[in-house]
Amino acid sequence: MVKLPRDLGAARYLDLFVVGGVSAVLAIRFILRITGYPSLGGAKFHIAHMLYGGLLMAAALLISVSFLGSRARLWAALVGGIGFGFFIDEIGKFITRDNNYFYQPSIALIYITFVLIYLAFRDLQMRRGISREEYLVNAIHDLEEAVINGLPPEERLKALRYLGRIAEQDDLTLGLAALIERAQVQPRHYGLSRRIRRYVVAGYEFALARANRFGGLITLFVLQLAVNAGTVALIVVRDGNLATSGWLLIVSTLVPAIFVGVAVVALRRSRMTALHSFHRAVLLSICFTEVFMFYRNQAAALAVLVFNLFSWACSNVVITRESRAGHGP
Repeated sequence: MVKLPRDLGAARYLDLFVVGGVSAVLAIRFILRITGYPSLGGAKFHIAHMLYGGLLMAAALLISVSFLGSRARLWAALVGGIGFGFFIDEIGKFITRDNNYFYQPSIALIYITFVLIYLAFRDLQMRRGISREEYLVNAIHDLEEAVINGLPPEERLKALRYLGRIAEQDDLTLGLAALIERAQVQPRHYGLSRRIRRYVVAGYEFALARANRFGGLITLFVLQLAVNAGTVALIVVRDGNLATSGWLLIVSTLVPAIFVGVAVVALRRSRMTALHSFHRAVLLSICFTEVFMFYRNQAAALAVLVFNLFSWACSNVVITRESRAGHGP
């Protein structure tokens, strides 16, 4: 079997792919519902949105093989995830003899597909220890980013950490470390996305300073849990009928709640452990709770999805900040 070197930062691309795909499925079903399930193509043809998904996935593949740098990979992950969401949303048509888009187990099958993709690739990332070649290639990748986007101090430190973890320091490793140390730090031009990241980090640091480094984060953790659990409770009480989907919705809320509880408990011992636990809770809410919430109440599910996406993005930014500050891997 051919061993391909792993990207040590691939987790963010995987997260973006899954979040983009799940969000696309929920958004498509909501839009189709409020528009009365229109048919594109007139009386003779029907242009299924699966075709748009194929085009988006092809675009993502072309981006990934045509351009260099992490920005291209982020766009490829996002576009590919949305395209896969368009594709997998029509699974009901292709597993039933009558091409039934409304086949009831479709949502569960879509959810299972995303979970299997996520677990398979996370397992691939964690299955074996990191080799010397992978540390070297990832350090070179950071040097590549320096050429494309400039080399900020935190990226230089990350590349040097990779090289420092190689047990046997040969001429190639030492030469590459010297090259990275001599590389001139370039000021970055901050676009809209980077300005938003800076505001998030500034808000995070403000919360830490004003709340003895703990209260601000606990507020965020508990708020995310309260929004999800409160919405689920309102949906169940309003419908007045639990049924199977209701019990699944309750269970799907309890699982992320456990991770939020772990985050709150772990915060005083390890901020990075707490942040990772909260990050998992938000991912579970997006990929698990949202699916059953959407089944019961689409409008509420989309509103909570927006909040969960915001929480997910904030946790990504903060984890990156903490990692670059040397508080975690």
